Parts: sequence; C-alpha cells; structure tokens
Amino acid sequence: MKDSSDKWVYFGIGAVTLLIIAVAVFFATNTSKPKDVSSQNLVKEDSNTLGSKEAKVVIVEFSDFECPACRAANPIVKEITKEYGDKILFAYRHFPLVATHRYALKAAEASEAAGEQGKFWEYQDTLFEHQENLKTEDLKKYAQELGLDMEKFNEALDSGKFKDKVTTDLDDGENAGVRATPTFFINGEKHQGTLNLDEFRKQIDKRLNE
Repeated sequence: MKDSSDKWVYFGIGAVTLLIIAVAVFFATNTSKPKDVSSQNLVKEDSNTLGSKEAKVVIVEFSDFECPACRAANPIVKEITKEYGDKILFAYRHFPLVATHRYALKAAEASEAAGEQGKFWEYQDTLFEHQENLKTEDLKKYAQELGLDMEKFNEALDSGKFKDKVTTDLDDGENAGVRATPTFFINGEKHQGTLNLDEFRKQIDKRLNE
C-alpha cells in the first residue's frame, strides 16, 4: 500500500510541476513576445512620412524630441531620405520617454499641430535644434516663427488634440519591442540606437538588391 501511495504522490508532484511549466511558457509567449513588426503594422495612415508608399524599403523611426541621440540621428535621416528619395519610405513615429523627459510628450503633440498645417518636418527640425528649450511657450514661439496660424495651433496644443495620436505611437512602439530612442525598423528588422550614414546605406542597398 505504501509503494502505491508513494507512486501517486510522485505522480501528483510531477503533474503539478508540468502544469506550472505550461503556465509559465504560456505567459512568456503571450506577454513578452513583441507583436508583428511588419512594415504594414508600423506605418499608419496618419503617420508622417517621406518617400513613396510603394517603396521596397520601409524605414520607421521611433523618436523623442528631448533625446540627444535622436537629435544626432536627425541629419543622418535627412541625408538618407534626400539621397534615396522614392526608393524608400521613411516614417517618423513618436516615442516620448515621459519618465525622464518632461517636455517630450507636449513637444510631440506640438509637432502634430504643426503637421496639421503642413509644417511637420520644418517644425521637427526646429525642435531638435532647440532641444533644451521645449516648454509650452517655446513650442508656441517656434510655431509663430514658422508662420503658422497661431489660433489654430494654440487651440490644438492647449486642448491636447493630438495626444491620442502620440499615445498610439508610444503603445505601438512598446508592442514592437521599443525600449529606447532612437529605434529604427528597416523592413521590420529592429536597430536600436543611431546608425551612421554608411550603416544606413548598407542596410538599404542590401534590401534594394534582394
């Protein structure tokens, strides 16, 4: 009887152990694995883009206007988009690191308010150039210097009109595995940190020649 009882005890322990392992595997595969990071999922209809939507190479950047590395990446991105033109599609998406960059979220909203008036890229450059001064009054001053309709801009910024769009970018970035800025996805392949010009060219040319 004792042998039989011991056998059932061991069987029970084994079954519980297997159940624990199965549950752990389930949660690991369903909570930590990034969602699909294909170009189709990373570029939204309302994303700010340069180049051609029919391009073979799609580059998506998740960026923060208070991030020094993002500022360093900006002229490189500008050169790449100029050099490759319609051979690529470049999309800029917001990833404000709100825990450490107190002005990044509002700056992202302001860039969208400028984009509503067709000046996203010019305003983006201005924000990176004046990265140390991104308070609300600064954001409005830059808009005025670009000749934007200030009543429309101020209303959009003060009401938080584009906060949901920025938050959606942030959520999509987190789901795609973004943990720092800048993070680039080139045809869905993640590259964290700033790529230099030659590295960008190598990645793009490789995909253009596939």
